[in-house]
Amino acid sequence: MPDRKEFLAALETARSRMIGEDGKPVLTGWNRQVLYYFSDIDEYWYMQVVDGYPQSPVQEEIEDADVKIKMTSEIFVGLMNGTVNGMRAFTSGKVKVKASMADVRKLQVFM
Repeated sequence: MPDRKEFLAALETARSRMIGEDGKPVLTGWNRQVLYYFSDIDEYWYMQVVDGYPQSPVQEEIEDADVKIKMTSEIFVGLMNGTVNGMRAFTSGKVKVKASMADVRKLQVFM
């Protein structure tokens, strides 16, 4: 299991991947509430995305998230540092996503 510092750094990596090198959002116009649930540490983290710009993640559970992603903190850190293949983790059930098909396609960019 990753330590707290690695985990928090991975959250920031997830956020920063939504912003291109030019400082503009990768998904301009995307307005979603993204809720992560990390089952091994029993924590919810919420990130609001406004016009493609992700806000800082907040440790909180919300009821009406547009996108819900469930995984362990270890898988999440691996996805963010490149040691875990996103498609393989998704197809093997290590990452579970509840969202519209259009949103799932957009999220592939970040995994």
